[in-house]
Amino acid sequence: MIRRQYPTWARRRRRGAPDEATMEELAITLVSADQEVVRAVLSPDVVLTIDSGGMVPTASAPLEGRSAAASALLALMTSETSVTMASINSAPGLLLTRGATVVGAVTAEMRSGLLSSVWVVCNPEKLRHWNRE
Repeated sequence: MIRRQYPTWARRRRRGAPDEATMEELAITLVSADQEVVRAVLSPDVVLTIDSGGMVPTASAPLEGRSAAASALLALMTSETSVTMASINSAPGLLLTRGATVVGAVTAEMRSGLLSSVWVVCNPEKLRHWNRE
């Protein structure tokens, strides 16, 4: 399920920031759990960086290429994970949630209509402000 948490003031685009439609397409592909579909929204030379703070088992170095990035993104998705559209640093982004807890914040950069850089923050310390009760 994809929900929106995206204020209208945040619709301004930063240079290189993906548009809302592209991030929504990424959200749909992640929910589909089909690696080929996820790969289709990524640039051939995409770089994926996952910041887990050493607290979540993920790749410790940036991953390069569609296959590696798609596999790592899908590894973050479980049957309990849902995706929500959100404004992150004034750009369209995604929140990965399990139950009522945000477990990941996804931002990206675009080039030539495809995602060229993707950042995922999974570090619980950096996600605290999303998880306030």
